[in-house]
Amino acid sequence: MLVFGIDVPLIEIIIGLVIVIFIILVESIIVVSLMIKQLNKTRKLIGLVEKLSETVLQIKKVEIQELDKLRGKA
Repeated sequence: MLVFGIDVPLIEIIIGLVIVIFIILVESIIVVSLMIKQLNKTRKLIGLVEKLSETVLQIKKVEIQELDKLRGKA
C-alpha cells in the first residue's frame, strides 16, 4: 500500500490503528470510572447537605417554640 509515495505494509497500518484505538479506549474507561466516583461523592454530599438543612430547620422550629413560650409568660 502506498502512503505519500512510500510503500507501507497494510498490517503495520492496522496494528498502528489498533494501538491508537486501544489507548483511547483505556483513557475513556479511566475517565468514565473517575466520573462515576465523583458522582457517588456528589450524591453523598447532597445527602449530607439535606440532613444538615433538616437539622437546621428543626433547630429553628424549636427556637421559635421557645421564644413563643417566653413571650407567653411575659
